[in-house]
Amino acid sequence: DYDAWDAILHHIWKQTQGEAWFKPAEESAQAGVALRLDTTPPRFRIFPYENYKLAPFEQAVRGLNPLVAVKIRSAAVHASLSLVEETATSIAIDANCRIQILSTISELPRADKEQSAAFIVS
Repeated sequence: DYDAWDAILHHIWKQTQGEAWFKPAEESAQAGVALRLDTTPPRFRIFPYENYKLAPFEQAVRGLNPLVAVKIRSAAVHASLSLVEETATSIAIDANCRIQILSTISELPRADKEQSAAFIVS
Protein backbone atom coordinates (compact mmCIF):
# COMPACT_ATOMS: atom_id res chain seq x y z
CA ASP A 1 0.00 0.00 0.00
CA TYR A 2 1.19 3.50 -0.90
CA ASP A 3 1.75 5.53 2.27
CA ALA A 4 3.39 8.78 3.43
CA TRP A 5 6.86 7.15 3.41
CA ASP A 6 6.36 6.26 -0.26
CA ALA A 7 5.31 9.82 -1.05
CA ILE A 8 8.48 11.17 0.58
CA LEU A 9 10.68 8.61 -1.23
CA HIS A 10 9.13 9.46 -4.60
CA HIS A 11 9.53 13.19 -3.99
CA ILE A 12 13.21 12.85 -3.06
CA TRP A 13 13.74 10.59 -6.10
CA LYS A 14 12.20 13.15 -8.45
CA GLN A 15 14.24 15.98 -6.94
CA THR A 16 17.58 14.17 -7.08
CA GLN A 17 17.40 11.99 -10.17
CA GLY A 18 16.71 14.68 -12.76
CA GLU A 19 19.35 13.40 -15.17
CA ALA A 20 18.29 9.75 -14.88
CA TRP A 21 15.92 9.80 -17.85
CA PHE A 22 18.79 9.97 -20.38
CA LYS A 23 21.26 7.65 -18.67
CA PRO A 24 21.88 4.08 -19.80
CA ALA A 25 19.57 1.68 -17.97
CA GLU A 26 22.53 -0.01 -16.24
CA GLU A 27 23.68 3.27 -14.65
CA SER A 28 20.26 4.52 -13.59
CA ALA A 29 19.44 1.10 -12.11
CA GLN A 30 22.16 1.74 -9.52
CA ALA A 31 20.69 5.05 -8.28
CA GLY A 32 18.40 5.04 -5.28
CA VAL A 33 16.98 6.69 -2.18
CA ALA A 34 16.96 5.31 1.37
CA LEU A 35 14.64 6.70 4.03
CA ARG A 36 14.89 5.72 7.69
CA LEU A 37 11.50 4.64 9.05
CA ASP A 38 12.55 3.76 12.60
CA THR A 39 15.64 4.06 14.78
CA THR A 40 15.52 0.99 17.06
CA PRO A 41 16.28 -1.12 15.27
CA PRO A 42 17.12 1.02 12.24
CA ARG A 43 14.64 0.26 9.46
CA PHE A 44 14.90 1.75 5.98
CA ARG A 45 12.75 1.80 2.89
CA ILE A 46 14.67 1.84 -0.37
CA PHE A 47 13.43 3.19 -3.70
CA PRO A 48 13.26 1.93 -6.40
CA TYR A 49 11.70 -1.03 -4.67
CA GLU A 50 13.05 -4.58 -4.99
CA ASN A 51 16.17 -3.52 -6.91
CA TYR A 52 18.78 -6.14 -5.98
CA LYS A 53 21.56 -3.85 -7.28
CA LEU A 54 20.86 -1.50 -4.37
CA ALA A 55 21.55 -4.18 -1.73
CA PRO A 56 25.13 -2.95 -1.04
CA PHE A 57 23.81 0.62 -0.80
CA GLU A 58 21.12 -0.45 1.66
CA GLN A 59 23.62 -2.37 3.80
CA ALA A 60 26.04 0.59 3.90
CA VAL A 61 23.23 3.02 4.73
CA ARG A 62 22.13 0.81 7.63
CA GLY A 63 25.67 1.06 9.01
CA LEU A 64 25.77 4.86 8.70
CA ASN A 65 22.15 5.24 9.91
CA PRO A 66 21.25 8.64 8.38
CA LEU A 67 17.69 9.91 8.12
CA VAL A 68 17.97 9.98 4.31
CA ALA A 69 20.60 8.80 1.84
CA VAL A 70 20.63 9.34 -1.91
CA LYS A 71 22.79 7.46 -4.39
CA ILE A 72 23.26 9.23 -7.71
CA ARG A 73 25.48 8.86 -10.73
CA SER A 74 26.05 12.10 -12.56
CA ALA A 75 28.44 13.78 -14.93
CA ALA A 76 29.14 16.43 -12.27
CA VAL A 77 30.36 13.81 -9.78
CA HIS A 78 32.54 12.10 -12.39
CA ALA A 79 34.00 15.46 -13.46
CA SER A 80 34.72 16.43 -9.85
CA LEU A 81 36.49 13.15 -9.14
CA SER A 82 38.59 13.50 -12.28
CA LEU A 83 40.09 16.73 -10.89
CA VAL A 84 41.65 15.20 -7.77
CA GLU A 85 44.50 12.79 -7.11
CA GLU A 86 43.62 9.10 -6.78
CA THR A 87 44.67 9.20 -3.13
CA ALA A 88 42.56 12.26 -2.23
CA THR A 89 40.22 11.81 0.71
CA SER A 90 38.09 14.89 0.04
CA ILE A 91 37.28 17.67 -2.40
CA ALA A 92 37.34 21.20 -1.01
CA ILE A 93 34.27 23.21 -1.92
CA ASP A 94 35.44 26.30 -0.03
CA ALA A 95 37.46 27.09 3.10
CA ASN A 96 34.80 25.63 5.39
CA CYS A 97 33.25 22.87 3.32
CA ARG A 98 34.49 19.64 1.80
CA ILE A 99 33.01 16.48 0.32
CA GLN A 100 34.69 13.30 1.46
CA ILE A 101 35.82 10.67 -1.03
CA LEU A 102 35.38 7.00 -0.20
CA SER A 103 36.90 4.17 -2.24
CA THR A 104 33.91 1.83 -1.98
CA ILE A 105 30.34 1.77 -0.73
CA SER A 106 31.43 -0.54 2.10
CA GLU A 107 33.32 2.42 3.65
CA LEU A 108 30.11 4.43 4.05
CA PRO A 109 29.31 3.28 7.62
CA ARG A 110 32.64 4.82 8.72
CA ALA A 111 32.10 8.11 6.84
CA ASP A 112 32.05 11.46 8.59
CA LYS A 113 28.30 11.91 9.04
CA GLU A 114 28.72 15.63 9.81
CA GLN A 115 29.88 16.22 6.24
CA SER A 116 26.43 15.23 4.93
CA ALA A 117 27.91 14.05 1.65
CA ALA A 118 30.40 11.59 0.21
CA PHE A 119 31.59 10.69 -3.27
CA ILE A 120 32.14 6.97 -3.69
CA VAL A 121 34.68 6.10 -6.36
CA SER A 122 33.50 2.55 -7.12
